[in-house]
Amino acid sequence: MSGTAVLASISIVLYSLKFPLPFFPVFLTMDFSDIPALIGAMVFGTGAGIIIQLLKNTVDYLLHGSYAGLPAGRTANFLSGSLLVGLVFFQKKKKVDPLSLTVSILLFLCCMYGLHYYFILPAVMNLIGVSASAYVQGFTAFQPLVHDFRTAVAFVIRPFNFIKICTVYALGIPRALKLFRLVGSREPGR
Repeated sequence: MSGTAVLASISIVLYSLKFPLPFFPVFLTMDFSDIPALIGAMVFGTGAGIIIQLLKNTVDYLLHGSYAGLPAGRTANFLSGSLLVGLVFFQKKKKVDPLSLTVSILLFLCCMYGLHYYFILPAVMNLIGVSASAYVQGFTAFQPLVHDFRTAVAFVIRPFNFIKICTVYALGIPRALKLFRLVGSREPGR
């Protein structure tokens, strides 16, 4: 429980250090707050990673509120982060094989496509009162292939999600494996 609390605290701090990526709309921000949740999921179990995601997003909403009134962005971040930590197929042999990692990434991208297309983006548009055409126009400035809602998700959000999951896995999995070995090597009672 204390390890989960420490990782949640680190995640909350890292979530406040968001930054936009070039070639993407400014509302798609990158942060490293999913790394502590991934470490928590791999070391303490998937439930711990999801609890870390929930605590991070709840605390951030309580501290900063939301531009839309309701926590649409935090809900999207929670769903994304929970999928990210829940889909990593970790073997108890203290390793992650490339095939399972590829399957995790592909499942994440498919799930996030559906979530963004059917739930997240329509909810945000509804909350802030923007039409689909005006919202799509914001994506067109960054990707000329965007001409409707489907292509906005496919050509802007999906590449962003790919960069995010690859970055989190590349930085988080080696640290999680190292911590897992450290925690696993400790003898009971020490």
